[in-house]
Formats: sequence, C-alpha cells, structure tokens
Amino acid sequence: MGLTLGEIFYLEDLAADCAADGRYEFLLVAPPLPVTRGVGTPINPYAIK
Repeated sequence: MGLTLGEIFYLEDLAADCAADGRYEFLLVAPPLPVTRGVGTPINPYAIK
C-alpha cells in the first residue's frame, strides 16, 4: 500500500476560506496515481469541507 507524504502544500486559500466562514474542520485527501511498482507519483490533494 505505501504511505503518501505531502510537502509544500499551498494552504493560504483554504485558510482564508476557513476564516471567512469560521469553520476549520475539513477532510484532506491526496490520492496518488495508480502506478504499479512505482516509487513516486504526483498527488492531487482535495480539501472537503
């Protein structure tokens, strides 16, 4: 299965949105591409509020 590590996420827009509505709970998902026997893959993170 492996472990997805996240580095250098741009979260300023998410922080501004959270401050605007006062809700700071969200689910951050970052599914990797299904690459067989790969050692690295780009992710496409989503923050779901």
